[in-house]
Order: sequence, then C-alpha cells, then structure tokens
Amino acid sequence: MSPRRSIFSSLRLSSLMLGIGCVLAGTACAALHGNTEILPASICLIFVVFAQMAGNFYYRYYDLTNSPGAGISQRLEGHSAKDSALILKECSFACALLAAMSGMTIAAMGGVLILSVGLFTSLIAWLGLGGSVPLLRTPYGIVCPFILFGPICVITTSLLQSMHEAEEPLNWFDIAPALYMSIVMGLMCVNATMLYGYANYHADRRDSKQTLAATVGRKKTRSVFLANSVVVAAISIAMCVQLNLAVNGIDFIPAVICFSLNIYIWQRMKKENDTQLRSLIDMGNFNVLLMGLISFIIYELTGAPDDSTLTFFGI
Repeated sequence: MSPRRSIFSSLRLSSLMLGIGCVLAGTACAALHGNTEILPASICLIFVVFAQMAGNFYYRYYDLTNSPGAGISQRLEGHSAKDSALILKECSFACALLAAMSGMTIAAMGGVLILSVGLFTSLIAWLGLGGSVPLLRTPYGIVCPFILFGPICVITTSLLQSMHEAEEPLNWFDIAPALYMSIVMGLMCVNATMLYGYANYHADRRDSKQTLAATVGRKKTRSVFLANSVVVAAISIAMCVQLNLAVNGIDFIPAVICFSLNIYIWQRMKKENDTQLRSLIDMGNFNVLLMGLISFIIYELTGAPDDSTLTFFGI
C-alpha cells in the first residue's frame, strides 16, 4: 500500500455520504415550496465535505496518539508513528481551514443567525472529537452525529435557501419540512455511527473505547438499530401525512426503500463476522445518502414551482 493510498484510507470516504445525504435532504425541504437555491446548497455541500474530512483525519490522529493498542494499526504505510501523527494532524488542519472558509461564506449569506449556528457547530464538533475524553469514544457519542447531521445540517441548508424568498423563513410553513426531516436524517446517521462501532466492537474494547456497542454489547445495539429504523420510517410517513403533500403516495417511497434497507442491514448484523461487517458500514452510510437523494428528486419534481430570483449563466 502506498503512502498516498494510506492517507486517503484515513478519510473513510464512504462516511462523506452522511453529510452529502443530509445536505440533499435539506435542499429537498426547500424544494417543497419552490425555494431551491443552487449556490447556497453547493456551499453547504462543500462545507460539510471538508468538515467531515477534517473530523475523520483528526479521529485517526487521536487514535494514533492516545490509544496504545491502535498505534500500529493506525500508522500510515511507510511512516513512523511520529510522522504519521504529524501528517494526519496537518491534513485535519488543512481540511478544517477549507471548511472554515466555506463556513464564513455561509455565515455571510445567512447573517447573525447562521453565524451563531456555526459557533454551536464548532462546539459540538469539539465535544465529539476534542478534549480529554471525546464523546465519540463514549456511549454518548451518538448524540453528536444526530445534532450535527440532523438539526444543524438539514435545517441550516433548508433555511439558507428559503431566506432568499421567504420574508420570515422561521415561519412554520417553511421550517416544518426541515424539522421533520432533521429528525429522520439525524436518527439515520445515528444508525450509521452505531454500525461503525458494531463492526469495530472487538478493536474498540481492546483500545478502551467506550462506544455504545462496546458498552452495551452487540445484541442491545442491534435492538437500538431496529428501534431507530422503525422511528425513522414512522416520522417520514407522518411528515408526508401532516404536511398534506398529496402526491399520490410517491412521497412515501424514500421511507419504504430506506426502511427495507435498514431491515436488511439489521438481519445481516446477526450473521456476519467482523470482516464482513465492514461492508455494512458502507451500506449504512449509503442509506443516508439514498434517503436524501430520493427525497430531493421527488420533492424537486412534485414541489411548488421554483420562484428563485437568482440566475446562473444567463438561465
């Protein structure tokens, strides 16, 4: 394995599907009322990707420098532990800097409200990854992806686009779809996070990581995963009913497809060995992307006509 390939493996590229899916979900909520805005959505996407890359690099850096059992396995191919830690730290800083630059662009678009959300995002990210005991290494680590990918990512993405058209974007009409969807996407990201801990159960126990799976065991983790899946499907359907989308049941498609995939994952969790469970991590991440993508396509096609005042390339 070349050093370059090893560095990219530190990114856990499939995890980027979480952020991308949530941005698409937020854009889908804006599309319901004809508020889709390409530029704000694109900036949100850039921010999420670089922020996740920064977090992934730092997570592995922390493992390398603070987990004796993980020291060798986390070392970059062809590099000493000291050099590996330096490379991972610098990669994390570079991605964080790019995320901060795009984040300031988002704040300039959204004003003080969005800026305050950005500061809160930084706090949650620090609690999850930084400090003497990062939350992601504890049973409470699932709270971080729920907040970051759910309410923060989905609602902010939708709100930033609605601000261009709505006089008061915090009204129930514009914010309701994002509130429902933020819970759905947040819980799906919790499932994806639990899958990662579930697949790394033995390694986490060896390295003294007290993740949810390592703390309560695999059987209870499967139960939480199944319960989350049921709640996600129920809230998705409730959103369609409560908002009176009236698109002949087409709006139920994302809930049905993603619930079916969750059940398939849940069944396989009981049967696969540690090596095979790795594929379930990617499948769980993909399910989040699938929910956001299908929702965006459906709501963009069936939602209110686009009344955007912004044009690109003269179109």
